[in-house]
Amino acid sequence: MEPPLTPQFRDLWLKKGALLAPMAGFTDGAMRRICHQAGAALTYTEMVNAIGLVRGSSKTWHLLTTLPGEGGVVAHLYGAHPTEMADAAVAVWQSGRFVALDINAGCPMKKITANGCGAALMKQPEKIGAMVAAMRAATPLPVTVKTRIGLVPDTILSFEILRAVEEAGAAAITVHGRFAAKFHSGPVAFETLAAIKAAARIPVIGNGGINSSAAADVMLRETGVDGVMVGQGAMGNPWLFSEIAAMMSGGAAEEAGEMERRTVGEICAMFERHVAASLELQELINAAAAEPEQRRDPESVVATGFRCHLFRYFAGVPGAAKLRGEMSTLRSIEAMRAAIARHLKPTNVN
Repeated sequence: MEPPLTPQFRDLWLKKGALLAPMAGFTDGAMRRICHQAGAALTYTEMVNAIGLVRGSSKTWHLLTTLPGEGGVVAHLYGAHPTEMADAAVAVWQSGRFVALDINAGCPMKKITANGCGAALMKQPEKIGAMVAAMRAATPLPVTVKTRIGLVPDTILSFEILRAVEEAGAAAITVHGRFAAKFHSGPVAFETLAAIKAAARIPVIGNGGINSSAAADVMLRETGVDGVMVGQGAMGNPWLFSEIAAMMSGGAAEEAGEMERRTVGEICAMFERHVAASLELQELINAAAAEPEQRRDPESVVATGFRCHLFRYFAGVPGAAKLRGEMSTLRSIEAMRAAIARHLKPTNVN
C-alpha cells in the first residue's frame, strides 16, 4: 500500500515557529521529538547518505528511525548524482514516515565534499536542480534544498542555485547566511539573505546564528525570509522553539541567556525526558536489526552518545565546568546522574 500524500508542505511550518536544522550526531529521533514537543514547527534528520539507503545499509537506515510524537519530519539526504538521490527518495517515501525530502548542498566537511556532495555541489547549480527534478519525478513528496550563500567570501553562488531549484520545482530553499569556508563562525549576511528572498518565487528559510528569539526576530525583520531554522542554538536548549513561536505570535523577543533563569531542576527534567527518548529510540533500532549481533545494549549506547548533549544542557550553571571535566569518564546513565548531583549546586535544584 502506498503511503498517503503528506499535507501541504507550507502548512506544516509557515508562520508557525522555527525549524530544527539537520545536525550530524545530534538530530536523531530523540532530539527531534524533544524539540517538536518544545515548539519546533518541523524537524530534520541527520545527514543521510543516499547510496547507503539504496544499498540497504542498516547503519544508514538507523539514522531514519523515527519515534512516535515527533510531528512532521523531513529526511535530509546527501549524494553526488541525481539518479542515486532519486532512488534514495523512493526508499524514504515508501517508508511512509516523512513529510518532505531535503537535499544537502551546503555541508563544508571534507569527508562530505571530497565525494562531490554537500558544499561541493554549489559549483554545479544545474546538478542540484537535476536532483530536485529527479526526486520530484520519483515521489510525491515535496523536495527542498539546504545550501549556503557561497563557498568563499566575495563569491555568492546562492542566486544561481535558487534559479536552478525553482525551475526544477523545489518547494522551498534554506540558506545558511555564511560562506562554507567560515563553517559556523562570523556574522550572518543579512543583506544577502534579503536579496535572495526578494529574488525568490519559493519560500526562503533563513539559517545561521539563531540562539534566541531576539536573534530570530532580527533575521525575520532584516531579511523578510519566510521562516527560520535553528541549529546549534537548539543544542541543550529545546526551550528556544517555544520562545520563537511565542515571538512569532506577537510575544516579546528575548535575548540569549534564558538558561540562566531556568532552575537545575527544570533542566534535569528535560535531560531525563531526552534520555528516556534516546533509550526508546535504541530499543526501536534493536527491534529492526536483522541479526542478533547487530543489537546493542541501549543504556551503553545512550550513555556514550549522550555526552554530546550533557554539557550543553547545563552550560552556564555553576559547577558545569567540573561536570564537563568528567564527561569522558561517564559510561552509564546513573554515572551521569551522579555527576550532575555531585557538581551542580544543590541550592539551585527545585
